[in-house]
Amino acid sequence: MEQPLSAISGLKGRAAGGRKLIAVAHIDMVGYSRLIGLDDSDTITRLQTLRCLLIDPAVDEHGGSIVQTAGDSLLIVFDSIDGAVRCSIHVQRHVPDYDGEISPARRIRFRVGINIGDVIASGTDLHGDGVIVAVRLQSECPVGGICVSQSVRDHVHDRLNLAFEEVGPLTLKNVARPMPAFVVREHDIVRPRGPDMMPSETAARTTRTFGPSPGAITDLPLCGNPAPAFRPRRWIGAAVAVAVAGVVGTASTWWVIRGPGTMLQPAVETVPAAQRASIAVLPFVSPDDHDPGARGDYFADGLTEDIISALGQFRNISVISRGGVFAYKGRSPTPAEVGQDLKVRYVVEGSVRRAADRVRVSVSLTDTSRGELLWSEKYESEPKDIFVVQDQITRRISGALAIRVTSLELARSVAKPPGNLQAYDLVLRGRDMMSRILRHDNALARDLFERAIELDPNYTPAYIGLGYVNLFAVTEGWTQEPGETLERAESLARKAVELDDFSSEAHALLGQILVHFADYDRALDELKRAIALNGSDSKAYAGLLSVLLWRGDIPGAIAAGEVLAQFDPQLSGNSFQLGTAYLLADRSADAIRILESSIDRNRADTETNILLAAAYAEAGRLQAAARQADLVRARFPGSWVGFGTLLRDPSQREKLTQELKKAGL
Repeated sequence: MEQPLSAISGLKGRAAGGRKLIAVAHIDMVGYSRLIGLDDSDTITRLQTLRCLLIDPAVDEHGGSIVQTAGDSLLIVFDSIDGAVRCSIHVQRHVPDYDGEISPARRIRFRVGINIGDVIASGTDLHGDGVIVAVRLQSECPVGGICVSQSVRDHVHDRLNLAFEEVGPLTLKNVARPMPAFVVREHDIVRPRGPDMMPSETAARTTRTFGPSPGAITDLPLCGNPAPAFRPRRWIGAAVAVAVAGVVGTASTWWVIRGPGTMLQPAVETVPAAQRASIAVLPFVSPDDHDPGARGDYFADGLTEDIISALGQFRNISVISRGGVFAYKGRSPTPAEVGQDLKVRYVVEGSVRRAADRVRVSVSLTDTSRGELLWSEKYESEPKDIFVVQDQITRRISGALAIRVTSLELARSVAKPPGNLQAYDLVLRGRDMMSRILRHDNALARDLFERAIELDPNYTPAYIGLGYVNLFAVTEGWTQEPGETLERAESLARKAVELDDFSSEAHALLGQILVHFADYDRALDELKRAIALNGSDSKAYAGLLSVLLWRGDIPGAIAAGEVLAQFDPQLSGNSFQLGTAYLLADRSADAIRILESSIDRNRADTETNILLAAAYAEAGRLQAAARQADLVRARFPGSWVGFGTLLRDPSQREKLTQELKKAGL
């Protein structure tokens, strides 16, 4: 049970704001919003079960006191660091014992962050660096794991005979300096290391039975009335409010590594796209749309992209990428048409009017199935306040969808204003130029991004934009020095990560560049990080598709490509990779479908044309394969020589070679 601060050992007499050095643990449930959405009553019952049978007794036994609860998280203080660590290991080790027959997707799991530091008791609240760091460490923790500060690691490393893996230094929000951080090795959590780590014999308790629910433990201790924080709260006009999900990283990450040297597998803690609110943000309209050189057009496009990126960082929202929505630019589809085309539940529409001294933004949110306007708003501000306007739009949309998000995720969604407003303007212009995928425009974009960096050397989006300019120069053959250009792109990406480690775009860029160096393992790490930061980052999923394909994980590549297709139905240049994965998986019909659709949009795509001939051959459509091979020889002579050499697995390279031979290439 949560205790008043004045009653807790070590904090007595400190309610007036006195400081105390104490061990703090923050325990947070993974995927709470998703589980509540599936079955609120069952989830709350099972969470109460864990509180009553496992967590609360363990806290009591190890000298801890629960000082704050937030539905899905607990803030606990301990008399000793040893007690905090032992309690956390005990809890994490035995949570799986309560799974019963419930499906993996509905199991309850936790993250734990532990720190020792100053805290300040103020009424019923606990503040200070000790608390802040514990919460931030929890957010960086793997599912089912324990993440500790260096001071905790140093204290218990030898005393408790534990092994730690360094994951820092981490740049934590509201923490001045990067912090070394360590994760308790998995084998120390899942296997006992001595009698002092074994489950304790808890005194027998009077029990009562809850109603039957799949997988729930029915014999519960009589631990009094559930704390109010664990009761489902119902709001007018909504079935069940989604409680704040204090999780980041792998809670919405689509992939996790199961161990050294293993292939990527779907993470059971993932929030599937089908269970996330799906949104398409249509290109904001500007009166200057008829004049591409006017200021409003690129500004509206830039605002659209920033809102897409911001919404993509909310764990329960699935956002169609820029490539998926900008096909509607210049058109006026109905929300129902967009919903049917993109398979989304909601459509965001907006307009921008920009004058020298004012910016006017109108935005609306519509339910595509009912054609019902759910929310609309108008904003008017000075240009320097556009970042505030963007943040308000993002917050209001998430509120209209009844999705409550953590304060950390809200902070991530707020655009970082550059020190120089003109730098922001130049970056928007550069993005607009770069999106045209033309050599001349790419060169103009380079100049714009370089000017933005000159004006504001610490503006992360400018480095990301310039990095993509260099990457495109390599992939499109616009440079005579591809190696040096790629190295410049890598340097820019690393600078962007250094400036803002929470930028999914920076990590996605670095991951895509490392793929081109065939540094697949490091590329995979960066792309996983990007997806952990933004579960709807299409560039990150595109990079993930590539790196898994070239590493030889064909099922993983297909899964990543199919997730990408949910955000970007046209796959924006990634049809070749997904088609290759389908072909190597003997799914020639799917490969042909993807490749033909891509060629319909871009008949000059060399690699896709070559691969389509191989896909026809694998499907036994030899006449179609021969016709396609003739087309390839006529339009792209010699282009298939060395085709598929990026594949790491020799057997996969040989399979692709044989299909090309069947087609006559």
